[in-house]
Amino acid sequence: NLFSVSSSNAALAVRGGKMDEIENGNETGLQIFLDTIRESRKHLAAAGVARCISILAMFPVDTIKTRLQMSLPSPFAAKGLYTGLGGSLVGQVPYGVLTFGSYEMYKKALLEKFPEVKPAFIYAIAAVCGDVTGSGWLCPSEVVKQQSQAGMYASTGDAVRGIYAKKGFGGFYQGYLGGLARDVPFRVSQLVSYEVAKNSYLNYRKKKNGDGSDNDDDNNLTPVESAICGAVAGSFSAAFTAPLDRIKTILMTDSVEYGGTVASVVSKIWRDEGVAGLCQGLVPRVVLIAPSVAIFFIAYEQVQQRLSHLD
Repeated sequence: NLFSVSSSNAALAVRGGKMDEIENGNETGLQIFLDTIRESRKHLAAAGVARCISILAMFPVDTIKTRLQMSLPSPFAAKGLYTGLGGSLVGQVPYGVLTFGSYEMYKKALLEKFPEVKPAFIYAIAAVCGDVTGSGWLCPSEVVKQQSQAGMYASTGDAVRGIYAKKGFGGFYQGYLGGLARDVPFRVSQLVSYEVAKNSYLNYRKKKNGDGSDNDDDNNLTPVESAICGAVAGSFSAAFTAPLDRIKTILMTDSVEYGGTVASVVSKIWRDEGVAGLCQGLVPRVVLIAPSVAIFFIAYEQVQQRLSHLD
């Protein structure tokens, strides 16, 4: 999910502090999850508001991407650019809470179970598990959103009723495996490329300042720097997983014509459109990331400051 990039970068900043302190105890997974949500409620509230703002601002680009991936006529038409917005908002905000909370739960359990494994690897596995947990909530909203964006329904309500009438409850999970096949590689590549971008920038900054020390300030990014590194990492990951994103879109919107499976979709795209077909929608997918991250962080910082003033 493209909009999860900005929230993930915010979460990385939170995880670098208090949330990375692993306490000794016998807390259950549910207790860890609830404690995480309670302790991070301000961050989650700020992230929720910021996510809504970034979705509102960039939703037309997301719609254009979906239209291009489905090879629809007039993909840049202004009409219907915000169709499916309601379903996206309903899915995205709870998804952020689920992924963030479950990430902490998985991270604590894995660190205690495998203390000899490098923490960075544990964080990556925990992030993937968090995404898988959140995807159970996210998939239905993605199906509703993308079918609305594709012009198959006039509104979010029509999409919900139509999908249920045609395929029942299972219709909201069509393309679920395709979504996971996109999101897991995306998350891994995002985490790796974020660390590479961050470390490269920190090394460059140290050399530029002529500072050979290794204090905490030298190893931390400002919110703006974090947003830039996040945009770079997200853009790279978006390009890397663009073919998987198109497969996911087709499975969620037009799966019957393409055979209904990942293999049949890939085969038909390759046969009819070649390599270019797999990359259809790549440009708007990549273009979506950087401004989405920037908008998110600006809104996130503003909401955070206002919440702090209320204490």
